[in-house]
Amino acid sequence: MKALARWLGVGLSLVILNSPLQAQEKVLSARTTQGFDATLEQVQDVLKQQGFSVAHIQKCDGGLHDMGYKTDNYKIVFFGRLEEVRALSKQYPDLVPLFPFKLAIYADGKDTVMSVLNPVELAPLLDADPALQQQLKAWEKDFRAVLAAMKTTRVAQAN
Repeated sequence: MKALARWLGVGLSLVILNSPLQAQEKVLSARTTQGFDATLEQVQDVLKQQGFSVAHIQKCDGGLHDMGYKTDNYKIVFFGRLEEVRALSKQYPDLVPLFPFKLAIYADGKDTVMSVLNPVELAPLLDADPALQQQLKAWEKDFRAVLAAMKTTRVAQAN
């Protein structure tokens, strides 16, 4: 399971680093001029405010450097809602590789970028029934709220 989570994290990293403009809805992103460490700390608070728990934070710089990518700071925040994950994993076993969710945070010059896979994009892969489609849309809304809160907080701190 740990290897699968690492594979999904690296996969998300490659999608984010190589995503063309037309794929923007597949990955939800926000950019901030706030420093990397401050963004990493703040996003944990924002996730908690949205009802998520942070399960783990994984440093990915070394693995990316080994593959030829150059980045100063790169971490994956693993997060979710435990009871939701338990219930949905039983009802929809195909969702298990999705959990916990992964939010990539990386430095891009003086900016910090946050990106997460848009769960709605998984509907065709999961042959999602209407109830699951609604859940995927609810997660998309939650993820957008997290990213919007990060932008709002950054602006509020700048003033």
